[in-house]
Amino acid sequence: MTVRFLPRRRSVPVLLAIGALVVGGLSGCSGQPGAAAVVDGREISVAELQSATADLSPYLQNVTQSSVLMVLVVAPTFDKAAVQAGVGVSRQQAVDLIEKSAKSAADSGAAPARATPFSEPAIDVIRFTIVQTNLKALPDGAAVSAAVAKQLGKLHAEVNPRYGKVDFTTGSITPLAYPWLVQATAAG
Repeated sequence: MTVRFLPRRRSVPVLLAIGALVVGGLSGCSGQPGAAAVVDGREISVAELQSATADLSPYLQNVTQSSVLMVLVVAPTFDKAAVQAGVGVSRQQAVDLIEKSAKSAADSGAAPARATPFSEPAIDVIRFTIVQTNLKALPDGAAVSAAVAKQLGKLHAEVNPRYGKVDFTTGSITPLAYPWLVQATAAG
């Protein structure tokens, strides 16, 4: 009787296929690689977040990855409410506004002239700012805002811990606290 430790040729492809399924299944358990956030199955990639932040930093004040990520998380909910209220904003309106702002900043010397188009996530952020202004200006703006807040509470938003945790009550992404890390002091 001979004992074989090596798989037969026919079983090698089967073992490779099983291995691929196991690896694929395990990688899906830890979130989506390259995602800054996943909101109700919609991925916001780290690359999208970084491009929007880089595009907008020269033209808007207080632009951080956390603030841009929060806008990208909530923007579709606000956009839907604006469309339902009749004050939706087109992509072109957002492009026109940010390009006008960029040209004005370049003309005044406050920012360099822009040679490339703005990224789609940057345009989404600008759309959000216009939508938010439009919703606040509605006669029933407070009621619409309350309805939007209720919808935001229903979102399943998973933010990459690198950025923090989404807090819909404050409208921000707050950094996570790691109690095992000790802050350095000026005296130490």
